[in-house]
Amino acid sequence: MAKKKGKSSGAGAFDREWLEVGVGGARALVDLANERSADLVEAWVAHENVPAVLEIASDDSAPTVARKAARRGINVLKSRGVAIPERPRALAGAPDTEVVEAWFRPPDGAGTSAFTIGSRSPQGRYRMVDIIIKEGAGVVSIAGMQMSRSQLRETFDGIAKRFGSPPALVPLAWARSRVASALVANEKSETPVPLGFDTHRDLLGPLPPTPPPHPALGSKLPAVEPLEALDRSARLHAEPELRGWLPAPPAIHAMLLAIRQSLREDAPNEPSATQIKVRSAIEKATDAFFTPYARADFAERMKDAVISMAARGARDRAADLFATAEAIRLLGPDAEPHTIPFLRAFFEKAFGLATARAAAERGA
Repeated sequence: MAKKKGKSSGAGAFDREWLEVGVGGARALVDLANERSADLVEAWVAHENVPAVLEIASDDSAPTVARKAARRGINVLKSRGVAIPERPRALAGAPDTEVVEAWFRPPDGAGTSAFTIGSRSPQGRYRMVDIIIKEGAGVVSIAGMQMSRSQLRETFDGIAKRFGSPPALVPLAWARSRVASALVANEKSETPVPLGFDTHRDLLGPLPPTPPPHPALGSKLPAVEPLEALDRSARLHAEPELRGWLPAPPAIHAMLLAIRQSLREDAPNEPSATQIKVRSAIEKATDAFFTPYARADFAERMKDAVISMAARGARDRAADLFATAEAIRLLGPDAEPHTIPFLRAFFEKAFGLATARAAAERGA
């Protein structure tokens, strides 16, 4: 992560919830930041979040690089004239009550996402519940667990290695609201709520009086020119959150069938004519698949992926994704979805995978 001097140093790389964490929450974020822990502390210094800096500076068990950054940060804050308590160890200690936090894993290619809500005791142990949500079905899995802070970090590191990004810290009220919305989907789809839900009701409630805003709206992403973001949008499929996003299998099958039929016509085909036919089939498949309903669904899924991108520091690409999601959401009913590079790339990616698979089978 590039470091800049001055009050804005590092702050843009972390969400507001991380920058404004209060007493008792800093150590958990430092652990989640892992190799970026020193950058996070420097961001707190830039943001003049004295309680967070003091908590890490006085925690002898905190990662060395973060603790040293915090102790340097205290001197920086003093030089700016920021008031520093004389006894930071006493003021920055762990709270004597449990702290409840929430993390989010964005939807995969099938529209399955997950929330982890955990209550951290004063001793640092977590009592957690993992909730998996499937679009159109609701809550499909609930699992309770207990683990230490180090075990939580190891678990999140494993998720990052598997999916390309760790779970992102999100506002607790938003997480609870999304789980509650998923339960409504259970009723509509008649999908049974998994056993054990009532066991974790204290972590899953209370609900806010009104649905909180989506975290992507408060991420303070870099400003982007919408048309330029759309031009770059096909590249977003290379991001770990989006690599597995593909059209539904029947839509892929229909596209491949249309391509095979078109290539059999007027054979033999010139390379340029073949490319034109393939592109035409991809565009038609894109327009047929991304109905207004599907576009609205994917626009919301894209906003969910923005959370993860922003949390892991890919803020420029997160800004492009958010701008693209808004453009897709605003498409009129008669719009041609294939004109959006991000949407067309779904079928381009599917065609590329099918071509590579066929080549591998021929060479086997």
